[in-house]
Amino acid sequence: MQLTRLITSKIRAPALLTRHIFFCVVALLFFCLSALALRLNTTHTHYVGNNYFPTNIIQVSTASLLIYLGFYLQYHASHPLNRRVKEMFFFLGSMALMIFGTNAIQYTPFLPIDHQILRWSEWMHVDFSHMMAWSHAHPTLYHIMEWIYNSLTYQLTYLPLILIVLGRFERLHEYYFLLLFTALIGFSFYYFFPTTAPASVINSPYFTEAQHATELKFQQIHRHIQPSTREGGMIALPSFHVIWAWLCVWLVRDWWWVFSPLLLLNISMVISCVLLGWHYILDVIASIVILMIAHGVQNYIRNTSLHILKNNPELR
Repeated sequence: MQLTRLITSKIRAPALLTRHIFFCVVALLFFCLSALALRLNTTHTHYVGNNYFPTNIIQVSTASLLIYLGFYLQYHASHPLNRRVKEMFFFLGSMALMIFGTNAIQYTPFLPIDHQILRWSEWMHVDFSHMMAWSHAHPTLYHIMEWIYNSLTYQLTYLPLILIVLGRFERLHEYYFLLLFTALIGFSFYYFFPTTAPASVINSPYFTEAQHATELKFQQIHRHIQPSTREGGMIALPSFHVIWAWLCVWLVRDWWWVFSPLLLLNISMVISCVLLGWHYILDVIASIVILMIAHGVQNYIRNTSLHILKNNPELR
């Protein structure tokens, strides 16, 4: 009987763990490429940069581990509370991996491509100075767009936590895969073709200090100067505001009463990315392309799992 169970579990693994295997492959590749970028900086370029990990990361990780061990000893492994605490580790681990990659790609040795993007924008007759002047001419609308733009941080933090509480683990695992897969593409592109955002190449009095900080950090790092700020963004192309805004909407797609208003909010966020001067039009287009690739890969993984189950009825 034990041998039969062992064989059955081995057969079931390809069908039931396909998504987890692909996630582990993407996560491992992301980690290795980030580690390689850090290693190249240590041995060759010797840039100094920011550490984007929270200062209390060790305390939070230790406390989370102790809480999990406590629940594990108190309850059995499949207990709902135990599963939710374990899911917190997936969430925190995915975020930590993203931060690790962010620390790595800031040391890109390549020159920014913002002037080339600006020429493409001019060819498309996109006038950023005019758009920003229009935005500032409507201060109420401008402040609303700022609020919408900044709301992404809260979405990325609280939506996964809500789904953890509700026990939507499979949906979260798909979300983590999309999060890391899009980061793998976007971070890799930035490393070889870095950008410092529109404020670095467009002369406008309407850019904020935070927007100028994106270029300032890049210039300080590449002059071997410790960055004087952590404000601003890092990657313009692709726009991770656009990518993450869609992933947050996708995360709640089953709940129309949350999905509909959030979709409208995040469409407004995409528009705000450009009207506020944070991103080029090309950034938005590139983000959509990356999302299409990511969903295509995810659908392939899902179809592979279904194909395995279809061809092996005994696994259903």
